[in-house]
Amino acid sequence: MIPMLAGEAAQAFLRDKTRRDAPDDAACQRERAVADILAEVAADGDAALTRLAERFGDPSPLMLPGDDPQVMAAGDALCPDVRRAMTFAADNIREFAHAVMRAAQPVEQHREGFAAGLRWQPVASAACYVPGGRYPLPSTALMTALTAQVAGVPDITLVSPQLSPAVLYAGRLAGVRRYWRMGGAQAVAALAYGTPRIAAVDIVVGPGNAYVTEAKRQLQGVIGIDMLAGPSEVVVIADAGANPRWVALDLLAQAEHDPDARAYLLSDDPAMTRAVAQALAMVVAELAPPPFVAQSLAASALLTLADLPACIAACNQLAPEHVSVQTRDPDAVAASLTAYGALFLGDASTVPYGDYVAGPNHTLPTARRARFSGGLTPFTFLRPQSWIRADAGRPELPQPTAQLATLEGLSAHAAAARARWTPSGDRAAGSPSE
Repeated sequence: MIPMLAGEAAQAFLRDKTRRDAPDDAACQRERAVADILAEVAADGDAALTRLAERFGDPSPLMLPGDDPQVMAAGDALCPDVRRAMTFAADNIREFAHAVMRAAQPVEQHREGFAAGLRWQPVASAACYVPGGRYPLPSTALMTALTAQVAGVPDITLVSPQLSPAVLYAGRLAGVRRYWRMGGAQAVAALAYGTPRIAAVDIVVGPGNAYVTEAKRQLQGVIGIDMLAGPSEVVVIADAGANPRWVALDLLAQAEHDPDARAYLLSDDPAMTRAVAQALAMVVAELAPPPFVAQSLAASALLTLADLPACIAACNQLAPEHVSVQTRDPDAVAASLTAYGALFLGDASTVPYGDYVAGPNHTLPTARRARFSGGLTPFTFLRPQSWIRADAGRPELPQPTAQLATLEGLSAHAAAARARWTPSGDRAAGSPSE
């Protein structure tokens, strides 16, 4: 079901997983197909969206304002326990985002002759993409839209191929202004370029299928994006004292996301690796997950490595979306981990807590992008804007500015700096009235 590897076989597996391959034929074909969709929407707007919906067997795009009766009544379609769970999750996500925002303080620095600073300004508009799929994903609506709301984004749109009551209710909890029923690369194109019916936005966030991700990649620069998210992945680091059944459940919890999801165990104990393999077979038989889980697990692995430092090094190589540390001293292991999207410390801290209700965002980097990027936070929606205020008639800035500008051959730069250095500091000095 799932490969068990040790020694050189484990090292070869890690080398294969961290090799940087050129795009394959499927990726190149997808790139061309998405480029055609983007061009069609850019050229023909709403008519193109209708044609594309018919072509792909989707319903025509539909907009619901935030105060639409269908939106206002969405919670009535949910059982009280689900509403309470969603409210609990929303409260924790909101409070965690507020805690992050407390770090976004303005900066002001005073130096001899001038002052400089930085402030944080939210984007004017954001769209949160919520995938369709087999089940509604209100958790993604909460994670993206609430984070935008806390960042101060005044205009939030929620976009999904399926506007289920749960997704609509999540949007209500997050102050979403409007909802669009549409999906795919064409939805991202409409949000980037705008159409007569659909207002262009400043940033699009949220996960999607490979075509949505490719559209975000091609449109980055026209709009802002959060990241290029791929299939889910988890690394569990477990020592001899871990609970094999808990480890197996955590691996299966990621494998059930998607056929391309990946789950890896890194252990320094061969007996633990064998025990997890046995437990995994048992929980798969008990829970009867979707058939595609077999494909996901077959591409995953249980790796036995020499010691915990080797497990840590392998995890840093993989730079996974989620890391679960189920060892005797998880804090000691965590101190050496450097590349991950989200970290779960201790046997009791299952990754699904982060997927739903604990507060930190579940929109996280995948495919080793945790080497250079992080998860969705309010900072995703904020722009750092610097400012300078110089005192007139002082030499601290004009002299070195003019010297460096002259060195680079920019005479107007140098002249503009020298013009500010006047003994009187008179604003009118050199004006046409002289």
